[in-house]
Amino acid sequence: MYTKRQKVNIDDTRFIFTTNFSGDPERDRFGSDQRRVNVVIPTEELAQHLLDLGVKVKQTKPNPECTYDEPFVPTLYVPVNIKMDSKWPPHIYWVTTAGKRLLCNEDTISQLDFIRVKNVCLQANLVEKRNFPGEYSLYADVMYVEQDADADPYAERYAQYAEPAPEVPF
Repeated sequence: MYTKRQKVNIDDTRFIFTTNFSGDPERDRFGSDQRRVNVVIPTEELAQHLLDLGVKVKQTKPNPECTYDEPFVPTLYVPVNIKMDSKWPPHIYWVTTAGKRLLCNEDTISQLDFIRVKNVCLQANLVEKRNFPGEYSLYADVMYVEQDADADPYAERYAQYAEPAPEVPF
């Protein structure tokens, strides 16, 4: 019997920690070759909803070696797996600074590890863990990753060079 997979949307968020779209073991803290990102949960209500569904929501902890000027506020996040070698790979879109939407494939998705990200919108499938019945992981289904140009003070100045120059008759 086929059951429809339940989906979860996490809109207008960001990544936390190093992304590993490429599946490079050197980018992963534990040396894993799984493509995975950590996505911040923007609201307490969404975090509670994910917990109710059986997803393990994690939170940041204060660094004991740091002194904080203000009280430490933990950030809630959840790991999201990206299975590009699947029969139905996710649709991961890179939204450029010019607003162009580029669909990433297995060869081009690794470029997302090296851009500044402004915003992330995600739809993920809930998949039950084999060894832990009742616990679920998130697998990306559709993801939009918006590139940030705000940190680049020269982006607007040199944007004209991205377009082909008009022909000049001699």
